[in-house]
Amino acid sequence: MDQNSQDQANELTLGDIWRIFKKRLWIFLIVLIAVAFISLIYAYSQTPIYEATTTIKVSSSNQNPLSNLFTQNTLGYSSNQDISTDIQLIKSRSNIEQVINDLHLMTYLEQPHESESLLSKVLRKLHLSSSGTTGKLSMEQAISTVQSWVTVSPVQNTNIVQISVQNANPTLAASVANDLATVYNNQLRDLAKQQYALQAQFIESQIPSVETSLNNYETQIRNFEEQNGVYELNSEASFLFQALTSYDQQINTLETSLAATTASVQGIQKLLSSMNMTIVSATTVSVNPLVSQLESTLINLKVQLASVEGLYPPTDQRVVSIKDQITETEVELKKQVANVVSGYTVSANPLYQQLYNQLIVAEYQTEVTNATIQALKKIRDGYESKLQTLPAVQQNLTNLNRQLSVQENLYTLLLQNLEETKISEAGVTGNIAIIDTAYVPTSPVKPSKKLDLAIGIVLGIFLGLIIIFIVEYADRTLKEENEIERITDGIPIVGRIPKVDVKNVENENFVSKDPTSPSAESIKIAVTNIIYSSPEKLKTILITSPTPQDGKTLICVNTAQAFAQNGQKTLIIDLDMRRPRIEEAFGIVERAKVGVTNCIISDTPVEDVIVNISDNLDILPVGPLPPNPTSILTSQKLSKIVKALEDKYERIIIDTPPVLAAADAGIISHLTDGAVLVVKIGKTTRDALRLAISNLTSSGAKILGTIINGVSSKGSSYYYYYYYYTQTGEKKRRKRSKK
Repeated sequence: MDQNSQDQANELTLGDIWRIFKKRLWIFLIVLIAVAFISLIYAYSQTPIYEATTTIKVSSSNQNPLSNLFTQNTLGYSSNQDISTDIQLIKSRSNIEQVINDLHLMTYLEQPHESESLLSKVLRKLHLSSSGTTGKLSMEQAISTVQSWVTVSPVQNTNIVQISVQNANPTLAASVANDLATVYNNQLRDLAKQQYALQAQFIESQIPSVETSLNNYETQIRNFEEQNGVYELNSEASFLFQALTSYDQQINTLETSLAATTASVQGIQKLLSSMNMTIVSATTVSVNPLVSQLESTLINLKVQLASVEGLYPPTDQRVVSIKDQITETEVELKKQVANVVSGYTVSANPLYQQLYNQLIVAEYQTEVTNATIQALKKIRDGYESKLQTLPAVQQNLTNLNRQLSVQENLYTLLLQNLEETKISEAGVTGNIAIIDTAYVPTSPVKPSKKLDLAIGIVLGIFLGLIIIFIVEYADRTLKEENEIERITDGIPIVGRIPKVDVKNVENENFVSKDPTSPSAESIKIAVTNIIYSSPEKLKTILITSPTPQDGKTLICVNTAQAFAQNGQKTLIIDLDMRRPRIEEAFGIVERAKVGVTNCIISDTPVEDVIVNISDNLDILPVGPLPPNPTSILTSQKLSKIVKALEDKYERIIIDTPPVLAAADAGIISHLTDGAVLVVKIGKTTRDALRLAISNLTSSGAKILGTIINGVSSKGSSYYYYYYYYTQTGEKKRRKRSKK
């Protein structure tokens, strides 16, 4: 057999797999039922878990609480809060801790619960479950446990978020879901109110000093007019007064906005500091070389714009060009400020990220406002230089009126901003809307007993198949004809003998007692195959097996009976000098006190020890068991005895010990015309068969073929058809005999 043919023979076919499955079906069923039963036990022993869901809507108009502090949102950040940020913030540590405090969950978590299943109680006792404990919990452990209950998920393509809580206590699940939504709304509201409060606090601190300055300038003007007798400005002084007053008012407005922005930056930095985060100071941003350069460019461009706007219309190309340059510079300044601030962001926490985004807006607005103030001051300085050319009285009066106008405008602006801030603070109600509050669920969401059973069945099927093939691989015994064919590699199978109940010794000789039985017919087929297995006439045939209990004696007895029934004078020589059974099978133990050992040791004539069984069948017993069988088997006398008997008998069957139990079969093989190897299904191992063939081949024995003992219809397709045919014929004969 070439290598390709050998590889094909070794491949596992679907038929092989099906036969393995049918043979191990009981293992598969046991595993399947056991796994399904365990799945049911697990499903019914688990604690029922209930789920409560609160639905909230994140408003699309949510505004950054700092955005109201600016006159314009030049940075371009979207005021809509990112849904993913809300999801992370809802499950944040601070919110969960507040829920634990609100609902007094520490006491609940530290005590066992009546709703616990037996399995959960066992796991808790073994410290394998956190559903409840009999000891003290730290706040971190409590937060981690409650967070494991909560699932926050958005509804696709909407601003709706669902807060789901799973717990063994349905009432607690609903309470946690509802309270968590409320706590999150309060968190956003408090953050917004804190920003407005900082702004109002700053404005209130500025009003007294501005009011004092306003009163002082009014007094100074009145005294100046009385002392100098000058009560109005001339036309040139009036023009300069209006121009300087206009620029002073713009500068004061921007400086007020700048101060408010600075207060907001300080508020954000205070929050970051309380969270142990890195603080980005205004100096860090302003001293950056790129930021400084862009700010200087922006100042010059705004000065140029002021000069050309007084000379040309807004549509003029020179005005439009300068405005475009200002826009480009502001965009680049925005990027640089964002890079500086973002470089200090060291946490992925969404709350930190939100605060840093607000800080970027504030820092950028600070830089733009500073640049605008510097540009206005440059323009104002030009008008102040013109003011110096007026008479001293007009200069002083103009300056006093100018300062008075500035303070009046500033005072009015502060009062207006204070009222607007207080109104905004009072109007903050939260940034989310609770659409549906969680209700107490009445049915658990898990365990799903049907799903657990289905999973158990699927797992049982796979596990059963795996165990079947593991058992099959671990079982080294031969179970199929194709296995024997692969191992024997060209040695023919000359017979297939069905299983025979040999608990009663009398059943072993089935050829003579029931010559038409399937077992007897299979022996006759084997005898025919043995005769025609060699072109030469086979007179002396050795029958052996790889290991004990393979059924070689059974085959010897019935093969000899088959030859004798064919009219051939047959002799069985029992050369198993270790555990002889031929005499027991024929019931001649008492008549076989002497045998071949007597012929060799004491020269007893062979004719005196041969026992006649029936017509054409004799037995040469082994006789007394010698202490050294090898010396008997290798003697020249045994060879002469066999040669002499070949002249008197047509067939001689020699029974020897198993090949792997002793070397006797190899020693005797040179006295025979060939050897037949008996293999028993479910008993002989693959390794034993390989080694037996190797030993016989090494000793020079001619192996005529193998006889498979213990074949069943499941293990042999050949025998299935034969068994069906003989059994059908037997049933018909019985029916005819009854009629």
